[in-house]
Order: sequence, then C-alpha cells, then structure tokens
Amino acid sequence: MMTKIYSRAESVAVWLGPEADRSADAADFLLRMTQHSGSPDKITKLLSSKSNERDIAAAVSLFERDYWKRLWVVQEVFNARSVTVYCGSNKLPWDVYREASNVFQRHKGDLDYYFPGNSQGRTYARAAQNHFTYSQILTYQGPGSLPDIRALRHYGEDSLLEVMRVCRRKFSADPKDKVFGILGLLTEDVRKDFPVDYSLSVKEIYTDVVDFLISTTGRFDVICEAIHYPPHMNTANLPSWVPDWSHIPDTVALGAMGFEPPFSASQRKEIKFSFKDDRRNKIEITALEIDTIRTHGIAVGTLCTLADYLMAFIHWRALLLATYKADDLEAQDLFCRALCLNQVPRKWANSFDWVTACFHVFASLIRERLPHLPLDQELEKYIDAKTDIKPDARRRFLQEHFGSRMMGRCFYITEGDRIGIGSGFMAVGDTVVVPLGCSTPVVLRPEGCRSECRYVGDAYLHGYMYGRAIDQWRNGDRKASKFVLH
Repeated sequence: MMTKIYSRAESVAVWLGPEADRSADAADFLLRMTQHSGSPDKITKLLSSKSNERDIAAAVSLFERDYWKRLWVVQEVFNARSVTVYCGSNKLPWDVYREASNVFQRHKGDLDYYFPGNSQGRTYARAAQNHFTYSQILTYQGPGSLPDIRALRHYGEDSLLEVMRVCRRKFSADPKDKVFGILGLLTEDVRKDFPVDYSLSVKEIYTDVVDFLISTTGRFDVICEAIHYPPHMNTANLPSWVPDWSHIPDTVALGAMGFEPPFSASQRKEIKFSFKDDRRNKIEITALEIDTIRTHGIAVGTLCTLADYLMAFIHWRALLLATYKADDLEAQDLFCRALCLNQVPRKWANSFDWVTACFHVFASLIRERLPHLPLDQELEKYIDAKTDIKPDARRRFLQEHFGSRMMGRCFYITEGDRIGIGSGFMAVGDTVVVPLGCSTPVVLRPEGCRSECRYVGDAYLHGYMYGRAIDQWRNGDRKASKFVLH
C-alpha cells in the first residue's frame, strides 16, 4: 500500500522537524557544499575554515535527527518521483542533501583530520547522544544512512539479504516490520514469498528469511548476521543461527564489509542443510572442521576509544609472543595482516613495509598515550621507524585500517597455531569450521550431550578465506562433517 502511494505521488514532502540547532545555517552550508562539489580543493577549504565550524556542527545536528533513523523513510525516498525536504521554513530538493552527503563521504579524510574524535586537544565526538565523531555522522548518518536500493536489486534473490543489511540500523516500532517494512524495496519475485501476515510470530518471520535465502541462493551467509557480541537480550527466543533483525549491532558481518575481492572460503560450493524439527529450531549443515581455539585476546568493545585499540594490541601481541618468537618476521607479518583482515594497501604490499607501518603506528601511539606502559624490546624499535606516516596522520591510519576490523572482535590462536580475528563472543574450546555455502569461516560452540552446537560468529582465519579448505577436501586431506546448530 505505502509503496503504491509513494510511487504514484507527483511529489513527496519530507519533514525533518521544526527549526532548531541552527538548522537553517546547516541547510545553507549543505547547499554551498553541493555548489563546490566538483572542486575538491574548495571543499577542503570549506571544511578546514574556522569560520565554518559552527555551520558544520549544525549540519551534524541536522544529520542526527530522528527522521533519518526510521525504517519507513527508506521507502519514502526510494519510491517517490520527486522529494522536497522541509526543516522549519527552509526547503531544499532531496538531491542537495544526497549530494552533500556524497561530498562528505569523499572527504572523510578531511573530516577525520580537522574534527578528530578523540584527540589530546578538542574532541569532536557527540558524547551526549551516541559517541560518534563528526566524520562518522556526516558520512554514515543523515542521507548517508539511506541505501541506494536500485544498486542492490541486481543481486536477485540475494537482494533480500543486502537490503536487510543496509536497513538494519533503521528503527521500527514493530520488530516484524524489519521484514515487512522493506518488502516494497524488493522485486515482485521476492515479495511473493513473503505475504504480509502479522499473525505470525517474530521467530517465524525471521526464520522464514533464513529459510528463503539458503533455499533460493544455496548460500549460508545469512547466519553471519546473527551477531552475538556485544551480548544482547533475544526476546523472540531465536535459535543462535537466526539473526535478530530487531537488534541494531555496532559491528557488521565480515561478508558485509565490501572487501574486494570478497571472501570466498567455500568457493562456489552450495550449502547442504536440513531442518531437524518441524518448528525449525535446529538446522543440520555440512562443514569442514579446521581447528579448535586454544587462546584468545580481550575483545575490543563497540564504544571504544583509542586506548581500547592500543590495549587490545598489547594483549594480542603478548599472546602472539607466547607462541612465536619476537624476531619471527613471518609471524609478525601474519599478525599485522590479521589485524586488518588482510586488507593491506598496495602501498605497503611488501610484508616488511606493512609490519613496519603497523608496528610504528601502534608503538608510537602507545608511548605517547600510555607512557608508563612498558613495551617489549622488539616493539620499541618501531617507535622511531622511518615511514611516510606523519605523526598527525597516525590516528587516522589506525582508524582506517584497523578500527572497524578490530571492533567487536578479538585475536585468537588455534591448537594448530593458526591465527585469526573473530567474534568477541568466542571462548577457548570453540571450533572453527568452513560451512559449505558460506563465504567465511565461522565459530561453533559444542554444547549438550547430543553433539549439537551454538553459532558464535563469523571469523577471519588467515590462509582460509579463499577456498583452501575446499581444495584440501577435494584432495582428500580434509573431511566434511555434519553439525547440528540450535
């Protein structure tokens, strides 16, 4: 119904609310940004000018308004032919808001530099509301939080998962609307499999999503959206492998991070599964068992400061040194690659260069921020290492290459001395497996006396992200096993 209303309307009016927090000045600043969008130098000048600081703060407040957080807004903007945005007496075409958001995204580096979130000087973090920095709000909230649905429709049956991922942070009063509320964004082929029926329980609806996706795509990636760290209350009594779409986590699944090339741990093998009971509480899958977790580090939280990353690095490195020697360059290289999920920039493609850059940034920041914390002799050598990373760019470097990849996760070492990064919910004794049909390894926890498992989370396991386990299986060096998840 709402889809038809929005799509047939000549124009849709968006109401952000009354004028407040200098919203008129914020709108004027957005307009100036779009007028200079083709000139990167002028945009940098606008963002760096002290005279614009109050206008930028006003834009932050505008992008934090409750309107942007509502799920139904996505349909409102996507299905409309023409959209005009009103805030108090001010009105602007939707295209101005969208283009300003795109400009902020292209200049995220400038925003990080001129408005640091946790510096020794002034802090540009919105602690009163959500602890996000100016940069995070201007690039990922406001118009930037609304997905380009047209770009997602080419995924076919997978479009359901992609749309649910990008709409997950939107609020809805009824948890059932986290599914029903996005149907208007999908093709008719997908919609026909989800008749809107509010008499169904949340558990039935969310399980239907998993059932549909694994049945139509042969892929098991949807379970990686069941994010269990930080822990949260599951009021719908969902199995551990069914994502709670009503929960808005601060981390995302590894497969949703947009890496190129995307992870492909099981290559193109399709999932082999069956439900073990009529109520679909348990699912049996086929997976390749890789190893068992022997030790793991402290987990990085989701409301983290620079000190949290630094302390996690120290603890994780201590675990590494308990297994490998400090001068083992190959182990140091694997460690640094694990920290960034092996997303090493081409500039530092040489292993030694990446280790130097990584250790220099962490070691020098630890010495500055935590001067009384002792460092091992090998790490101390990197404090003054020669790199082209300027002192005032170190924090940005850490955030860009390690921030979101460490957040909500912890470092681990397996019984076979393999290393990786996985959910902060993991425990010693958990099993790392590669399910057929899943793009990443996952961590399972054996529970009970019936050889059943709890799904813990997805995991990066160095050397196993692009099909090694499948190759070993085909060569007869690894066997496939059945696992029942509850």
